[in-house]
Amino acid sequence: MISVLIVDDEKPAREEIEFLLNKIPGINISGIVEGGHEAIEFMEKFMPDLIFLDIKMPEMNGFEVAEKLQLDRNSPGIIFITAYDKFAIKAFEINALDYILKPFSRERLEKSIERFISQRHLEKNTNFNSISKLIDKMQLQEASPRHITIPQGEHFKPILIDNIVAVSADGRDVNIQTIDGMFQYSKSITSMDDFLENNDFFRCHRGYIININHIKKINIWFNNTYQLEMEGILEKIPVSRSYISRFREIMAIK
Repeated sequence: MISVLIVDDEKPAREEIEFLLNKIPGINISGIVEGGHEAIEFMEKFMPDLIFLDIKMPEMNGFEVAEKLQLDRNSPGIIFITAYDKFAIKAFEINALDYILKPFSRERLEKSIERFISQRHLEKNTNFNSISKLIDKMQLQEASPRHITIPQGEHFKPILIDNIVAVSADGRDVNIQTIDGMFQYSKSITSMDDFLENNDFFRCHRGYIININHIKKINIWFNNTYQLEMEGILEKIPVSRSYISRFREIMAIK
């Protein structure tokens, strides 16, 4: 028998998963608690094999509980319960963690339990804090504007942000180079840097911002700096010394 602890601050969710787990052979529900602190106390006393652990709980969220439980040599298996959307799902899949989405289904529960049984003897050491930060970053990126709209005489030109290759300072204005051509915009390079910060853009020079997804080639330049060849741009864009360390980190240059 696999002993199971259910941890969720919402009564309907606890009752639903309890009802479904009771229909699955080989499962013994050894405890049901409402929060993270109670879960840790229960673990210390009864040592269940597997925890169905809600993420979004007051006082102590599921990631914090998992981080603490992981310190124990006999830490249980964890299947996260989440009402989160694609942000959490992507983060879980990147880190090979198991999860079930609310509302639950018996079939999905059975698959998660089968996965736990097949992997229960594998050692795992997961940085749950980094997963939480990854979810936050994904949410910021998704919430960011996907277009920038530039006035052009008597009409406006919408530009998809992903199509921006580079932004260069031009006095008090900027030139926005896209895969469709160049456009002048009456914004400063600093304001554009602030606007684009949650996307795949990098301020590589006080006069340039580049979209790292449109880099074709990184050329070694003098004093251990670089010049970048970008899609659709003839001129090479410099990476100045003050930005070089961060650029190496972003591009994984060893």
